[in-house]
Amino acid sequence: MVALLLMAKGNRTAATREVRSSQRQRRVRVYTAWHPVLVALLEHVLPEGWYQCISEFQLAREPLRVDIVILRRSRRGAPPRPRLLTSVVGELAEHTLVHFKGPTDELERDDARMLLAYALQYLVVAEIEAPAAVALRVLAPSLTPRFTEALMSLGCTLTPTGPGTHEGRLGVFPLRVVETVPANAREGEHLLYTVTPGMVADPGGIPALSPAEVAVFWALLEHVEQVRHPLPGQRKRHMKDEKRVVESFEQALARLVARLPPEQRLAGLAPEQVLQAYAPEQRLAGLAPEQVLQAYAPEQRLAGLTEAQAVLALPDAMLRALSEEYLATLPRQTQAAIQKRLGAASGRQPARRRKTRSPSR
Repeated sequence: MVALLLMAKGNRTAATREVRSSQRQRRVRVYTAWHPVLVALLEHVLPEGWYQCISEFQLAREPLRVDIVILRRSRRGAPPRPRLLTSVVGELAEHTLVHFKGPTDELERDDARMLLAYALQYLVVAEIEAPAAVALRVLAPSLTPRFTEALMSLGCTLTPTGPGTHEGRLGVFPLRVVETVPANAREGEHLLYTVTPGMVADPGGIPALSPAEVAVFWALLEHVEQVRHPLPGQRKRHMKDEKRVVESFEQALARLVARLPPEQRLAGLAPEQVLQAYAPEQRLAGLAPEQVLQAYAPEQRLAGLTEAQAVLALPDAMLRALSEEYLATLPRQTQAAIQKRLGAASGRQPARRRKTRSPSR
């Protein structure tokens, strides 16, 4: 009997441990990797020095955090009008709560209720007396019927105010909903594409960016790299969609670079760095002899090449001008490559070295 009791007690202890372990696993915070992308995006388009962008906010004395971004005014006066993403960061209140749904998420019924709850809790924790100081923004790929119905059940009706933007009032709080899919087609809003489903399905479909938008995109790439490789001292988080974020930005970068004119792609690179990206026969392909001579300084034209490689880098017109005696001194592989380029129709074969016969005795 004692043995059975001890066995039962051991089973209960093991079961309790399993429950606690599963509870700990459920409590592990899983962040979406799109969240820091949005934070970085907003930080770079907000008027400098006017707002504090808070990526997380604790809504209670006990740990209770939500995936909203707080845009809090940090100085008095009238801030300058932002140039980019005005649908999101234009006409901000003293405190603006941004509820975000990334490319792989949709607006659900509970999002409307939770948004109102977040705003009310924020009033308490941030010790805000006037609710008019707080406004709400929702950023999502598109509106869903269930989210719209949930808003209506709370007394909020949305009114379209432009392509992809809707205005309403959730309780006492002004609400703006931005649909990133239609909104990103507008001028100044193209960077919203980076947080749409299109960024996952077709990263190369990113709209043509203005110079100001390209500068922000480069900054986003740095943040994406930090998602994958945190800086020393930063904690590695559990990130949902981390692989998708990295792959999408890498493919979008390749597409953007392909759109740049050659002079912009090579800006800031030394001639030697440019030439190292090409095989010898590619370096001068398609150029007339005089163009070859004008392209680089003499010491740069064939820098780092062996004699055989330098010969292969010459245009066909120059190769035909080389004497058979000189060609015969080159390695056999080089001779074969030259013969293939010039073609058998030229009727010229590289000269072979004659063997020296020893005098007969």
